[in-house]
Amino acid sequence: MSTIPTIQGRGTNRPLVTLKQPVTQRTLALVLASTMLAAPVSARAQSAGAVPLRGQHISREYQAKAVFLYNFAKFVEWPAGTLPGPLTICIAGRNPLGTFLDETIQGETVGGRPIVTRIILEPEAGCHVMFVPDGAAATAYLRATRNTPTLTVGETPRFLGLGGIISFFVDNGKVRFEINPKAAEQSQLRISSRLLQLARIQNAPGELR
Repeated sequence: MSTIPTIQGRGTNRPLVTLKQPVTQRTLALVLASTMLAAPVSARAQSAGAVPLRGQHISREYQAKAVFLYNFAKFVEWPAGTLPGPLTICIAGRNPLGTFLDETIQGETVGGRPIVTRIILEPEAGCHVMFVPDGAAATAYLRATRNTPTLTVGETPRFLGLGGIISFFVDNGKVRFEINPKAAEQSQLRISSRLLQLARIQNAPGELR
């Protein structure tokens, strides 16, 4: 039987995903969406099945990050008329998430829009959410999305300082995230107050020019 990952309460200890316990992707989606963000979850997301074999090779850290990416999209408002069609989550360069993100979003929607993923090997348009993993050319990808309604998510210490909006970090074996609201505002994105309450807030001015 899989162990449900623990989520800590608000206060000095923000809600986190612990990496010391086995992660079931649909159980984790349920925990994040209902306990962390108090949002409705589809019936399929409430079914806690085993992680498919393809996803077992993905570290628990990146399993957690994949589900965070899905949940981030549900608590961000894009400007009217932005990129019609499916909501696209792009992964820049290498893909540390494997098929786990695809399996997490399968059949899910955000605001009635289906969710799709795409791996991009160089900066390009058409991404609603762009995850820039460690090792990708963050400066180039961020420069290409500057002042566009793209939710940029990274995992390196300088990501917010470069102009990124959300950055993952691991603290005592737990995945946490920080948000730069000013960067979100410059990108014309409105982040839900519920998501902001769960994050460490950084108002980094950004170094891109």
